[in-house]
Amino acid sequence: MDELVWGAVISSIVLVVAGVLVWWLWGTCACALTGAVGTVVGGVLALAPLLAVADQDVALRMSFVITVVTVVWLLSWSVASGIRGQRLAREAEAQALGAARGAAPRA
Repeated sequence: MDELVWGAVISSIVLVVAGVLVWWLWGTCACALTGAVGTVVGGVLALAPLLAVADQDVALRMSFVITVVTVVWLLSWSVASGIRGQRLAREAEAQALGAARGAAPRA
């Protein structure tokens, strides 16, 4: 049972590190920041049952559920960030193309 507890602790630490990494890499995107903050908070919350709950089975289950919810949170906000970035890139491309067409001499 101790191996499972250490695995849960390591998973929580990995979540916190992943949140910090997302924050560092994509800090300018609001969607990515929301996912990163939620991931760091979720990683810390996943540690809480392991420290506070006396029954190891209940603590492991609670930590697992919080970890899964946090991973889904990060993935959904990462996908939303990617979709937003793609949309902004298409809009910038369309504006550049419109500006290039407007600046071209007409025969």
